[in-house]
Amino acid sequence: MSERGDLLDFPGADELIAAGHVAPPAPAVVAAARAAVAGAARRETVVVPLRGRAVPRRRRLLVAVAAVAAIAAGAVAYPVLDLGGRPAASASAAHFLNDMADVAADSRTADAPYWKVRMETVNQDDGRVATTTFFDRAGRIWSVDADGTVHEPPAGKAGKLKKWPVGKKWLTWPALDKLPTEQKALTALFPKADESRFEQVAILLEDSPASPELRAALFRILADTPGVKLVGDVQDSKGRPGVAVEITRKAGFSTGPEKGVTYWTTDRYTVDPDTGLLLETTHKIRGQDIPADRYTWLELGPADRVG
Repeated sequence: MSERGDLLDFPGADELIAAGHVAPPAPAVVAAARAAVAGAARRETVVVPLRGRAVPRRRRLLVAVAAVAAIAAGAVAYPVLDLGGRPAASASAAHFLNDMADVAADSRTADAPYWKVRMETVNQDDGRVATTTFFDRAGRIWSVDADGTVHEPPAGKAGKLKKWPVGKKWLTWPALDKLPTEQKALTALFPKADESRFEQVAILLEDSPASPELRAALFRILADTPGVKLVGDVQDSKGRPGVAVEITRKAGFSTGPEKGVTYWTTDRYTVDPDTGLLLETTHKIRGQDIPADRYTWLELGPADRVG
């Protein structure tokens, strides 16, 4: 009973006990509550190795207690603001993405000559495809088969280089290191259109060797993007827990029998809340039965050698 008393010694405990058994809240409500009070846990971190890097794993007790109390009291409410007729990022999504910016800023990336990306893609045309690639700071790409066979990049300028879009430019690893990490200056380099800017920023967060400072600035840009919604707690296709956000954007126009019809996609991004790393991205065409394209990141980080 003494231990029980200690655990329930927080503001709102009496209201929680009085509530008795209640139906569980929606996942989005839980995620919103966690995001709203996440700052309470930021002072304490422990460093654990994950995917070749050391990252902070925040202690969740304060967050969990405050979230439960907030939900029990019915105090969690996040408005969706309006910016010139366009819906802003919901406050809950903005809280979560800004929280991920803080997580990214506290992470550490080892200095290594290569960057490793192991991923799985699923789409209607190619089915399920697993790939493992390495690239160096010059952008040269090595691929590794499932049996360990390494395919070297072509000699000279014939090989394709690994690059990421930033505005109208495509940048290699060294160029990413030269990008500004102040949010306003960085935002100015991306497209002015909200959807295009979100897409480019998300591509960088998916598999680039961006520094912790750059990743933090990228998350803050996403947090300020109109139309982003918090989905809440989810599991990716591999059963890994994460928190997802979504944005709906114009994908293009039909050139078939329904020529001129606008198609929209709903893009979902599942993030590991403990590391700020993207676990999975899906792109689903609204109003169609075509399965969503899926990109799942299984391993991402610095490497001392290829293979």
